[in-house]
Amino acid sequence: MILVDRLGVEPNIVGTLHVTTSHVIFRSDKGGKELWIANGLIGSVERGSLSAAGCPLVIRCKHFQVINLLIGRDKICQDLYETLLRCSKKLPLQCLITMSQILNVCELVAFENRDVAEDARGWSRLDWAVEFTRQGVDGEWAENDLNESYRSCDTYPERLWLPVSANKTILLGSCRFRSRGRLPVLTYFHKPNGAAICRCAQPLTGFSARCLEDEKLMELIGKANKNCDTLFLVDTRPIMNAMVNKVQGKGFEDERNYSNTRFHFFDIENIHVMRSSQIKLLEACTKSRTIADYLRSLESSGWLKHLRAIVECSTFLADSISKGISCVVHCSDGWDRTSQTVSLAQLLLDPFFRTIHGFQVLIEKDWLGFGHKFDDRCAHVGALNDEAAKEISPIFSQFLDCVHQIMRQRPRAFQFNDRYLINIHEHVYSCQFGTFIGNCEKDRKDLQLGKRTKSLWTYLDLRQDDYFNPFYEPTTFSVLSGIDTRAAAFNVWHALYNRFDDGLLPREMVIDTVMTTMEHVGVLESHITALRMRIAELKCYLGRGGACCGNSMADSGHSSGTGQSEERMVSDQRPPSRESGIYEQGLPYSEEVLTRLPVRWQSLRDASHCTSKSCLAEFASAVDRRIHCHRCGKVFCRRCVRVTADERERICEGCRGIS
Repeated sequence: MILVDRLGVEPNIVGTLHVTTSHVIFRSDKGGKELWIANGLIGSVERGSLSAAGCPLVIRCKHFQVINLLIGRDKICQDLYETLLRCSKKLPLQCLITMSQILNVCELVAFENRDVAEDARGWSRLDWAVEFTRQGVDGEWAENDLNESYRSCDTYPERLWLPVSANKTILLGSCRFRSRGRLPVLTYFHKPNGAAICRCAQPLTGFSARCLEDEKLMELIGKANKNCDTLFLVDTRPIMNAMVNKVQGKGFEDERNYSNTRFHFFDIENIHVMRSSQIKLLEACTKSRTIADYLRSLESSGWLKHLRAIVECSTFLADSISKGISCVVHCSDGWDRTSQTVSLAQLLLDPFFRTIHGFQVLIEKDWLGFGHKFDDRCAHVGALNDEAAKEISPIFSQFLDCVHQIMRQRPRAFQFNDRYLINIHEHVYSCQFGTFIGNCEKDRKDLQLGKRTKSLWTYLDLRQDDYFNPFYEPTTFSVLSGIDTRAAAFNVWHALYNRFDDGLLPREMVIDTVMTTMEHVGVLESHITALRMRIAELKCYLGRGGACCGNSMADSGHSSGTGQSEERMVSDQRPPSRESGIYEQGLPYSEEVLTRLPVRWQSLRDASHCTSKSCLAEFASAVDRRIHCHRCGKVFCRRCVRVTADERERICEGCRGIS
């Protein structure tokens, strides 16, 4: 079969496709080209009609990679098509049988071999009590056992924080009055002024129903904030959508029944509109031939308009909390638009959530804990019928895109970079980790994911230097105010949507270039220090006839006064390391290493493959991390470079033998 480059930038490649229980692998017959795709990432498979050139087969992935194959024989193409469908859907689409979803989920690759001890830290990333203590929750709020064993709401976390003065009668009444039993509960407490963000689902009001217990709970939430009597109730839906829900016995609160409450609606569309919008966006990014065509398609998709609506709502929440006004937020069921807006608002309010670790805690709390339906929205177990297919929507992808848009405006406020967001996005869909499997906390406990699968957070922790933002200033930014929500402030995130399109993006990311430059400067300064120490040793030897240098040479030159002063001078001028101590001090180079260290490093732009002859892994996109060996200056993939025991150097296999 032939791998066809969609853009025509690269020549077609003859190779073989290997289908395993976990991955689909394309290998060039001549070697060099190798593509690995996790089965969970396969979104759709399309086959065309047989022609003189062969039978076309297109694999579209959930992380926006598109594989175009040309297969010589129709029967082979059909067999491969059916096999790939089974890999991507777990069950054949035509098999409309009643079957436990849990059994289907257990087929995912994340359930394979793992080290339990290694993943313990990842699976304990969020401790609800620790997190609310960190936020500074005061005595007006307390943990409540209302949802013990998930008896009141199976899509909420087991541990809930509610107004301390709310009794069980009030809470159970509100629970019955809210869709899916999702009553208003605390998700964020702003310590500087005592304002809080609570989240819930829409009320079951219909055209006239009311609930005194729910009204009382809202009153208690407002009174929990001693600095402001007003409570904002934010409905993230367009008002027309909320009106339509009244016909179904749901809808929104009657302002006349809720004292000291002001209502605000925001025009964030539903999951079906967002699904259609992303499909149109991808068509604009991949199929447009002219600039005019691209701009028309982009406008037609409405994607940037939707991002703007989400960010506008989030900035409104953050501004309200900053002014001391508590907010209660809901959409329809409270697990899509609500998760997007309250988590973005917290990102703007709390610098902890803008760190690598804090962002994981935020996702654990407001997405995984409060029941965003990752299985349904990401099609982890396959859409077995049209109803299930309608549940698919890029809600979490949209959230990550909004984070990217804010990062563009405040690049120094975030500890992490775009690569971090893109890798999280990929593994939300890959099912190689158990973190995003299941629709809610109860699902994950029932599946025993903490005991049976790997945690994505543990994997990311081991690669933190890939995700560090060199521009990060942790003490400069607290609350991010003044976020620009004008139309011109939003653009297409091509690093995500065109990630695998050669020629459309730079070969290197700006942040990678900065980090590499900082690292290179640090290595060169250490080299200068070592050379000055060596010069001092030689001066000592020549000036005193070698009498004083026996010990000096034995102790690596540290007994030389000149060497020490020069070393101290260089060390004082060296900027502090932004990584894990890779170049914090002078390197103990041997004579051989000292003469071989390169002054120039290989350019990231020129690095399309790993330099190791036994690897030659392709860097498929700018997101793939390219790492320099400190000894030879060549570029390698992560697998072919090791950090030395003292954590001062990264060296390749070839340089490892040089001491």
